[in-house]
Amino acid sequence: MSIKCLDLENYKAFARRAEFKIRPITLFYGYNSAGKSAALRFLKILADSTDGTSFAPINLGSDAIRGSNFQSILSKYNSSQRLEFGLAFEHFEVNFTVFEVREKNSQIIQRLEINAFENSKSIVLDWNPYGLPLENALSSYAFFDDQEKIFDEEITFDGLVPLKYSERLAPFLAPLAHELRKFSRNFVSLAPDCTVPGRFHTETTPARKISYRGDGVVSRLQSADDDVIADISNWYQKATGYLFVRSEITIGNQSGHRFTLHPNADLNIDVDIIDTGEGMGQVLPVVSLLTLAQHNVLGSNPVISLEHPELHIHPDAHAHLADLFCRVISENENCSILVETHSENLLLGLQLAVARGEVSPNDIAIHWVRGTEMGAVVEVIELDEGARPIKDNWPIDVYRKNSKIAREIFETRKKIER
Repeated sequence: MSIKCLDLENYKAFARRAEFKIRPITLFYGYNSAGKSAALRFLKILADSTDGTSFAPINLGSDAIRGSNFQSILSKYNSSQRLEFGLAFEHFEVNFTVFEVREKNSQIIQRLEINAFENSKSIVLDWNPYGLPLENALSSYAFFDDQEKIFDEEITFDGLVPLKYSERLAPFLAPLAHELRKFSRNFVSLAPDCTVPGRFHTETTPARKISYRGDGVVSRLQSADDDVIADISNWYQKATGYLFVRSEITIGNQSGHRFTLHPNADLNIDVDIIDTGEGMGQVLPVVSLLTLAQHNVLGSNPVISLEHPELHIHPDAHAHLADLFCRVISENENCSILVETHSENLLLGLQLAVARGEVSPNDIAIHWVRGTEMGAVVEVIELDEGARPIKDNWPIDVYRKNSKIAREIFETRKKIER
């Protein structure tokens, strides 16, 4: 993945700076309303703010913002009016400070800091509304090099992407623009409740973009190679006992496809996905995107963000999702998978893969997001070769409720028997 690290400050639950390591498989755990959803959705906001459709640095039309205004995405744990976030790429890191100028009803990038790793060069661009004529005030910046002011510059942005700037800033701003555009092109995220495929679909051109609700997945499956469909079917069979089949059909004078599931791998019994249990349909976009990425047909550097992909399927199938994650990153080293989840079985499946040597522990980063009186804090949990937390820092009480309830049942039975 092009982004190696994400920092958030004064965003939603994150009043203080929180650092997230981005690996081929990146997990977000935590109790309800701790902040893990907000962290994962910031990447969706970032993609929507760098795809050429945003009229402001932060695209308030993003699905991930859910109709909020700029003030609503700021943390309620302090009084700062500035959103700050940092991104680390392979060759440089960048920090943004975004501010809303209320009298102009406009957001601006108040500060932009870029630090290059190879030559240790750095620049700072500070918004300076008095550096240029009034009509250019929103695009006026003071340029600093090694903390010494050099000159005033006019810089325009397309969302968060530097768009127009001088040649002397090109060595810094051109690579940033390139990486942000690339991230936006390759990013796809799925909500926990996706659109279930209908009974049949007329043939259409494969969608260029897959929506937050999974719209566009079916068009990709219609044109997918047979081996993609076969791998999706293999996953369904292992995880649920059903086969997944794509059939060509004719609707009037149009060609199209039907997508069915076959219980007990019996091809004589076919059930439209819309007529099966909710989990069977809801997991299809998840498995489809991952399998398309596995076969290198989802972009050059696919970044797949999944909110509770296990939500609608039986816990026994969670480990099969873990197996699929591992297979995808093993066969497509340019793919990154980011997952918000509560699933213990999903985590155990990944740990088993590490212990077996099927994936490297360096390919996995687990984040435990915890709410405090001062806002959310994040602890990064990394695994050793035996799939144990290196710092022994996994919260010990996370998955002990089952055993506590079982003990209470046992003790209650003993009291009744007396």
